[in-house]
Amino acid sequence: MTALLLAAALTAPQWAVAVLPSGHTFSLEVAADGPSRARGYMGRVKVGPRDGMLFIFDEDSEHSFWMKDCKVALDIVWLDRLGRVVWIAADQRPCPAQGDCPSVAPPSPARYVVEFAAGTSAAESLKAGDAIVVLSDPPLR
Repeated sequence: MTALLLAAALTAPQWAVAVLPSGHTFSLEVAADGPSRARGYMGRVKVGPRDGMLFIFDEDSEHSFWMKDCKVALDIVWLDRLGRVVWIAADQRPCPAQGDCPSVAPPSPARYVVEFAAGTSAAESLKAGDAIVVLSDPPLR
């Protein structure tokens, strides 16, 4: 592992907690490096009702996601560097075993992405502009 990757691994949180505008909390796995971001929820057969995954990027961009090898439907929520919702791709279904696996990206740059079980953003009445507070140690940059 290079020194840069090692430094990133040591400074990125392993777990985080998301507090949504409703006040509900979600336990988040953290994907802060290339391999963990590429793997995401691939192969998982379940995402708990108060679970999620936080993808941390080093720069603001239109980070695209796809549902390759996912087994569960997800809501994908892009956040700016301040934790405000930039865009939501709700109820993204797994790709078929054969065929194209389209990617989805926000219309404007984001720094973070949170994936929840499908239906979470609707159940939480989450919308663009809402703030999601992410608590982690170390704090997000």
